[in-house]
Amino acid sequence: MQKLGSGPDGQFTFLDMVSLLSFLIGTANLQENLTQGDKQDLMEIFSKKTDDLLKEIHQHLKEQDNKIDIILEELSHGS
Repeated sequence: MQKLGSGPDGQFTFLDMVSLLSFLIGTANLQENLTQGDKQDLMEIFSKKTDDLLKEIHQHLKEQDNKIDIILEELSHGS
């Protein structure tokens, strides 16, 4: 018969239980840390996409302003 615990006759001792509990908590913390890292990566990607989108909107509005200026100039010369 194979002994699993460190106590006599393979019984689990208090330290075996603490070690197992510590391992499970460490594993849970690792998973949480990985999840937080994934969230941070997603936020960085989102921030970059937002910056790119705002630059594109700004450029489009600048082009529209230039077109309006041309139209207003033509209208003022035609009057």
